[in-house]
Amino acid sequence: MRTRVPMVAIALACGGATQCGQIIDDRGFDLWCGESLCTWVLEKGEIAPAATWHPGDRGVELLGDDTAISQMTPVEASDGTCVRFTLVADVAEDAEVRLQMDVFGDGSAETDERIPTSDWRKLTYLVRMPDDYSGVRFRIAKRGTGRAVLANIGAEIAGDAECTTPAVAVSRPDGAFCAVDADCASGQCYEWPGEWKDVCGGCDADDDCPGGELCTIGGPAPGWLAVPSVCVPPGAHANGLRCLRDAECASGRCVAGVCGECREAADCGGAACLPATAVAPARCDRGRGAGATCFTGADCDSGVCSGAPLTGCDGRLDRVCDVDADCPGELADPDLHSCATVGFAGGTCQ
Repeated sequence: MRTRVPMVAIALACGGATQCGQIIDDRGFDLWCGESLCTWVLEKGEIAPAATWHPGDRGVELLGDDTAISQMTPVEASDGTCVRFTLVADVAEDAEVRLQMDVFGDGSAETDERIPTSDWRKLTYLVRMPDDYSGVRFRIAKRGTGRAVLANIGAEIAGDAECTTPAVAVSRPDGAFCAVDADCASGQCYEWPGEWKDVCGGCDADDDCPGGELCTIGGPAPGWLAVPSVCVPPGAHANGLRCLRDAECASGRCVAGVCGECREAADCGGAACLPATAVAPARCDRGRGAGATCFTGADCDSGVCSGAPLTGCDGRLDRVCDVDADCPGELADPDLHSCATVGFAGGTCQ
């Protein structure tokens, strides 16, 4: 659903995932890493630094006839539910420039406002957010060959009383918090281990899964969302992946919430069973020489363990990831949170 938002005026508040109420980083397009903006993603087209109405400032020009830049931000409901946009731009008549807001960053724009033809005129918009949301992607898209230079785009938390329109309608993606099934794009709102609210996902129980598959914990998910439920075949999870029960694991053993090789020495043919930790699954201690099973290089005399890499947030097993943005808190503080290799599934010492 696309919502037209009214133009109105201004106030300030501070929030946890914001910089004293400010939501967008580098609102003035000052930070360039070579030919690219450092904190904005170029989705398509071309951009370049450009002069603005003020000789001491520079902005960004959207070149070509199909260009878009975006920024994913960690703002959430606990920061506030009234967002104010401010914008200064130079837009020619033969350019169509749109400011879009994608709640939950799932690819659907809940607001889509055309930036009118202007010559450095300041524009302000207010948007009422849902009562429960996490993560917003802001996108600026241009069509047409005309000049479009942006000098400043700001988004900040405003006082609730300033937003007088209804909240934007949002269909929640997998991993978003929910209250009832109808909140979710999947139609499934479920109670999930480790989360303090119900979560949208692909299943609520095994009966929701096809062909004898199991409802269990999913794989990588954006860090601003919870990990959703998914359906997987029995035995689909390698050692080191999170699990809820034995049947999900290739080893047939879910130990301390992670698929592992053993529970006790008897499972290892007499070798010791090393207990599960936050950074390693339960595994058999069959020696440290070449060919011995391992999870990390620390298990081997050579210091080298070879296998299929398993990556986790901050080098732990409790949340798998593909990229840094899959880690909770990474958007708000990228210096403290990252996706790193934890160990190796089916590893052997070299």
